Amino acid sequence: MKKVNVELASTQQKFYDFYKTSLQSLYQELEQERHTCLRQLFKTLFALFATILIVLLLFQFNILTADNTYEQWFSLISTVAVIFFVIMLYMPFLQYRNTTKCKVMKKLISFWGKFTYCGSDIIGPDTIKRAELFSYFNRSDVDDSFKGEYRGTNIKISEQNLKIHGNRGETNIFSGVMIMLELPQKNRGKTIALNRGRNLNLLWNNPLLMMVLVFLLSPSFLIYYYYFTEPGVPFSLLFAWVPILFPLFIIGVIYLVYRRYNPKKATQKVKLEGLLFIKKWKVLTDNQVEARYILTPLFMEKMLEIKRLFHGKHIDFSFWDNKLLIAIHTRKDMFETTSLFTPALSYHKIRDVVSQIYSIFAIIDVVLDSRGNNNASTKCSI
Repeated sequence: MKKVNVELASTQQKFYDFYKTSLQSLYQELEQERHTCLRQLFKTLFALFATILIVLLLFQFNILTADNTYEQWFSLISTVAVIFFVIMLYMPFLQYRNTTKCKVMKKLISFWGKFTYCGSDIIGPDTIKRAELFSYFNRSDVDDSFKGEYRGTNIKISEQNLKIHGNRGETNIFSGVMIMLELPQKNRGKTIALNRGRNLNLLWNNPLLMMVLVFLLSPSFLIYYYYFTEPGVPFSLLFAWVPILFPLFIIGVIYLVYRRYNPKKATQKVKLEGLLFIKKWKVLTDNQVEARYILTPLFMEKMLEIKRLFHGKHIDFSFWDNKLLIAIHTRKDMFETTSLFTPALSYHKIRDVVSQIYSIFAIIDVVLDSRGNNNASTKCSI
């Protein structure tokens, strides 16, 4: 039997009452906007199909042929037309999404307190780099952002994508939600908790890194194939390990060179009593005493509950100065309460967003409770 989260169910019911009184009229207006955008989409599709039909007829009646003098001009015009139609097909989706954000998100987030919906970057790249949760990135794309006060603490919530942008493409190193809290107590050092297995997840979700790994493996498999197809070759058992040892050696050398020129300040590993917690997180610090003060048994227990609430998603966090940055890895597009092909008054997408925001504030509650903040006026506990 599936366990029911009583607190979440209670929050969902309270929000539904809030929706009926404060949001339903806005979503009725959005339904009219949705019909307008759908008509725009269908007109563009009709124009696209009509253009394709006309071109096919021109070829059918030999008005256009493969050896036509104007072939190059036709190719150029066709390319421009394709780009134009792709943009025009995307515009209704973008227009409806932006209208939704402008109309309802500020009102929706106010259910949790004094929050403002922001379209700009409120957790900047410099702040993320100071947290040392991600070794390197040179591009940050921001989607939805909120900032405000919750239980007497300044909170910033931002949906972000961090990427390494290069000449041969982009590698995504983070997709998800970042939460930053300004805590009343200032930390003397820095304590970082990195979710174990996140590097494997990074590799699996990035085709560019997978191609690099395949490139590293290729020489070892060639050696393996050569020695096992030649009869009477000695030490064949030793060479059977080459496909594993060779890439590990290369990766190890690259890692050592990288660590040499990119040292981290918080390099000491923390030994904690929470056995299950240290199986899920690797903790680094430059202040052992403070790290144990922050990571209490109750805090570790609650973070494990939060991880289960997010269905095992990777969660990293970093304490430094008077700040805490939490990074929740998820590929899901968060905070989307509408869809162009779904009636605006359909409540199930809104219900999903309420669950997402509830989970985020559940993490914030865990942190504030562990830091001794007892202001529970708008508390959303797990």
